[in-house]
Parts: sequence; C-alpha cells; structure tokens
Amino acid sequence: MRNLEVTDPSQKKVKLGSLMLGQKVNKQVVLVNHCLLDLSFTLTLSTNTSLDPKDLSVSPAGELKLKSGGGSCKVEIQFSPHQHIPPFSAELQAKFAGFFHPLLTIEGCCKGVEVHLDSNHLSFGAVVQHCKTSRRIVMMNTGDASARFQWQTDFPPELSIKPVKGYICPGKDVPFEVTFAPLKPCNDLRYESLFCFIEGSPSVKLTVTGSCIQASTSKEVVNFACRVRSSQTQSLSITNPCSERCSIRPAIEGEQWSATLFLTFEPNQTKTFDITYRPLTMTPDGHKHVGSVFFSFPAGKGMLFSLQGTATPPKAKDTIMHELPAKTKHCEVLQVNNWLSRQQRFCVLLEVLKHEKTDPTVFLKGHDSIEVPALTKRDYKMSFFAYREGDYNTKVTFRNEVTGEYLFYLVNFKVRPPGVLSTIKLETPVRQMASAALNVENPLTTATSFITECKCGDIKAPPQQTVPGQSKGVLSFEYLPLHVGESTARLTLFSSDLGHFPYNLLLKALPPPTEETVHFQAALGNSHSTPVKFVNYSHLITKYHCKTDCPDFIVDKSVSASPGFPSGSEVRVEVRFEPHQLGEVKGQLSLTSETGGEYIFPLCGVCILPRPQGPFRITAGGSVTIPFKNVFRQTTTFSLQVDNPCFTVKAVNSIPSKKTQNILVSFEAPTGGPPGPWFGKMTICSQDSEVHSKPCSWVYYLKGQRPQSSLEA
Repeated sequence: MRNLEVTDPSQKKVKLGSLMLGQKVNKQVVLVNHCLLDLSFTLTLSTNTSLDPKDLSVSPAGELKLKSGGGSCKVEIQFSPHQHIPPFSAELQAKFAGFFHPLLTIEGCCKGVEVHLDSNHLSFGAVVQHCKTSRRIVMMNTGDASARFQWQTDFPPELSIKPVKGYICPGKDVPFEVTFAPLKPCNDLRYESLFCFIEGSPSVKLTVTGSCIQASTSKEVVNFACRVRSSQTQSLSITNPCSERCSIRPAIEGEQWSATLFLTFEPNQTKTFDITYRPLTMTPDGHKHVGSVFFSFPAGKGMLFSLQGTATPPKAKDTIMHELPAKTKHCEVLQVNNWLSRQQRFCVLLEVLKHEKTDPTVFLKGHDSIEVPALTKRDYKMSFFAYREGDYNTKVTFRNEVTGEYLFYLVNFKVRPPGVLSTIKLETPVRQMASAALNVENPLTTATSFITECKCGDIKAPPQQTVPGQSKGVLSFEYLPLHVGESTARLTLFSSDLGHFPYNLLLKALPPPTEETVHFQAALGNSHSTPVKFVNYSHLITKYHCKTDCPDFIVDKSVSASPGFPSGSEVRVEVRFEPHQLGEVKGQLSLTSETGGEYIFPLCGVCILPRPQGPFRITAGGSVTIPFKNVFRQTTTFSLQVDNPCFTVKAVNSIPSKKTQNILVSFEAPTGGPPGPWFGKMTICSQDSEVHSKPCSWVYYLKGQRPQSSLEA
C-alpha cells in the first residue's frame, strides 16, 4: 500500500512540541490514494505509552473511502493534554482488513507538575498547654516543570508552617516545619484538609492531629521591684523530671522579662535559671506587670512560674555640678536616650527648684521638644544664665506625652561673683576727652537703678541711672586724663536687683599736642612781661610748680588753681623776659602738678638794641640819679662818658650780674652865658669783651637848665 501516503513528505514526522497544561495544538495532513483501486480503511494510533484519547485524537473517525487515481482526504491531529505526559512517539496507521499500513509518526510531550508530600498525616501526640513542638514534612516535585506553592492563609491559631509560600523546581524537595502550640486542654485535636495550593497542579492536603494537656504550676509567685528602665534578676530552681537528656526553650510571657534562650539538662538534673525584670514603663499605683515563664519537658511534662513586677519612677539620669561666675552664659549638653524600638518625641520641661516663685534674674533656655530615633541617643543643648551669685538647683525633664514615661537630669550651679564682663579701651591725649558707652539690660518687669562706681579720677560717669523694665539702657562715661601714661581701672555698675556688673578699662593717655608759642620782645636792659593762660581740669585746688629752662625768662615759683573738673578753670601765670644779649632766645615754661598734670609752653624772645632814654632834667648846681642794671650773667665793668662838660658823672666800679646801681649825674651852668637850656648825652659801655660778642652801649639824654628864679631875673 505504498500508494496511500501523505502528499507532503515532510509531514511523515509531525512534531507537536512541548505543551503546558491547558495548551492545545492542531496539525493537518492530506492523504492521497495513488492506487488503481478504491480504498476503504480506518485511522488508528499506535503508541509506546498509554495516551488518553482526550489528550491526543485524530479525525475523522470511522471508515474512510478514497477513490483510485488520486483520491485524497484531510486528516486533523489534535493534542490538548490534561495531565503531565512525558515525551512520546505515536504512529498513525491505516487499518485495512487484516493488516495495518503506517502513514506517519507523531512526537510531543506535556510538561507538568507532579507535587506530593512525603506524608499526608502528622501526629504530634500530647503537648503541654502553652508549649509548642515542631515536626517536619517534605514536599517533592517529580514532574518536569517548576511551580509556585502557597499554604492556605486561614491556618488554625494552634498551627503554623514555614515556609508559607515559595517555589519548587523539578526533581527538588522543599522541607516544611509544622509547629503545634495548643492553647486549651483537649484530648483530641484534629485538623483535616489543610490545603497547599500548587500552580498548575492539584492542591495537596495535610491532616494534623494531637492533644493538649495542662502543665504543673508552681504555687510560688516570683515578685520583682525596681525603677523603670533599670533591672532586677532573680534565680529559679528548675528540675528535669525526665530520665533523659534534653534541651528546652523556656516560654516567657511578658515583655518586661528576659532570660537565656535554651537550657540543657542531664537526666533528673536540677539547675538555677536566672530571669531578669527590665521594665520600660512605670506601673501605676495598685497595678503590677504580670507575666510567666514555662518550662516544657519531653513526654508532656512542664513547669510554670507566675511573675509579678513593680516599676517605680526613674531616678535622675545624672546629677551634674558646675561652678561659674554670675552674668556668664553656660551651655550644657545632655544626652537623651530612646529605649524603644520606635521614634519618641519628648517634651522638655526646664525648671529651677526650691523657688516659690519664678526668679526673673535666672534664665534656663532650650528647645521645647526633641525627637530621638529608635534605640539611639541625641544631644540636647540648654543654656543657663544668672545675674546674681548663689546656689541654683535646676531640673531638666524629658517626657513622652503619649506614654507618660520620662527621664530627667539634675543640674546644680554654684554661681560666684561675676568676673570682668568686658574690657573697654580708651586712648586720648591728655586734657582731651574720650567717650564710651555701656549697654545695660534690665530683664525685670519693673525699673531698676544702677549705681556707678569708679575710683579713677580721670573717669566721669553719672552716679546713677535708671533703666525701665524689660528694656536696655545706655550708660555713657568720659575719660579726661591729666598725666601721660597707661593705666587700668575698674568701672562697676551695681543694682540691688541684678548685682554687680564689673568692666575693665584700659586707659592710655598720650602726650598733649604742642602748646602755642608765647612770644616776647625787649630791648637789652629792659624786660617784657606776658601772661600765659592754661586750663586746670583737676577737681581739687591745685598748686602748679613753675619753672623755665632759660634764665632770660622769669616766672614765679608756683601758682594756685581752683577746681576745674570737668569743664576746666582758666589759670594765668606771668612770665617776664629779661634778655642778656642781643638776638633771639628760646626757652620752655613748665607748669607741673601731681594732680593737674604738666603743661609745657614754648617761649621765644627777641632782644633788640637798647633804646636811648631821657632826657633826664637836671637843675644847675644839682644832680640826678639814673638806675642802671647789669643785664649780663657775669660781673661787668662799664665805662661812663658825657659829651658836654657841663655835665659830670661819677665813675662806677664793676657791677655784679643782674644787679642795679645808681649813677649820679651833676650839672653846672656856665657863668654869664646864654640862659640855656643845655643838652648832653651820657653813654655807658661794657668794657668786658668776654661778656658779649658785639659792642653794646646805653644812651641817656640829659637836659640842664638854670634855676627858675635866675631866669626870671
């Protein structure tokens, strides 16, 4: 029957591929009859494995008839697997009466998931109430496709399984831990048809059985008491009632208690078990923290202890002592711990203890709240400022307003008298004023007065200044030095409400500017007097010592001045210029006082040639006395000459320095001559060339006349 075949030779092998459950594939081939006879046959499948007709089918079914010489028909192959089918090979045959004729081969497979448990039933036996025990089951995938799995979410509260969901690969196993923790005593606990949903495969089911028995309870109640967030540890005596070695895990109820996780016992061994009470919340009056610890041994035996705890308020986190001067800002950093596994927000309360009312002269400042992340710590900064000395005890409380829990610090300050608040530099020439100002703050609600104190006489400040409540005032003061030099002084403001405010003054008095030069002019032998004026700024009656550095300038030894602080009082001192030689003379006048300081005036004198004097009138037969002073600094011999014989002069010896001698000049009228008058000139010359460098002479004009009676006759 080689003449019955597929029209397309490539279709002699039909590959259906690898399908997944729920997928479907159709293939179509055409059969043709090349025989000279008509053919009648049916189609049948011959496979190496058993296949369900629902999974692989061929149509049309029934008897087929093909005419000779090219009769043909279409054959449809449908593969729609409903189960896992390993790779297979099937042969499509034409069945004739008495024999089969192969037409083509069909290949394909269906990848599927075949998942089952190693045991569909778990028995836990008797378990003590509030204890738990675990068993293991294994899920196996014998298919050739991976699948996701997930156990039902509505497990009974006594049962739990891990993992709840996951992914299982072909040929792999997934172990599960099933935990049984019964809550109520019961002789028969049964949990049937616990489903695990398998992707692409029917669900698997599990049945769990067991029983719950009561534990033997210790009649003793273990009591604990400590401050909140501290701890207390107590020891319990535990005996293994079993005759076998075992490791147990104590079951602790109550978050305030903790202990070791495992205990290992030898048969019938007694051990000490330490359990710690560490409360994170305070217990209100009349209430206690309640808990228990249960020891579960094999064969359903156990031991239960009741626990009670009292948590009292916390003690101070720390007590801090500081000593500092008044009116000095102090910053304190406090560490705030968050003992919870969630963020906490603390409200901050700053208070001064042992004061019936708020002291407005003490300031505690800081933020109103602080947020601390879980199980960490943060720094909180606060500042302290006190105007007056004394002992101040403060308390800083950090409170969680939601839970009422808190922690606090005690910070004690010993405030001593204030140090220097600031240093003020002032610099000015003597007798010139410099000013400065201080800002004074009054934090009180009422006005207060500040009394000024400074022992330096060069500082002038108002004795008292009043500053209104909760405002700032400005205290201006002045520096008027009278002596050159550098010094320090202390300026203190005192308020009975706010205490002392000390300030340091660095004072520097520079030399004064040069005083105006005093000028003189006098002829040799004469003098010129001029008053020198200055201002006395001393606040006392002051005596100034006067002196010059040149003998040609003459001044009194001292002069008194009336008080002149701060505006000054004018003082006059007379200076006389008596030159001893021609030309310009320079000198310096010094006026010195211990309280008033020193004044220096430049002096400049000009000595000109002596001017003629006279005429001196002399009556005939008479004489006149002319005073003459030796202006030189040494004893000097002078010559006297007259140019008219009618006048005669008596010679003189040497004249001591700065001494005056009277020179006697006489006049005799000529007999019988004219009535007169007669004129003459007396010249006095220095004979000592060492005394002066240039010739110097003094001229005195003379006038002689007869007596009045003789003229009338």
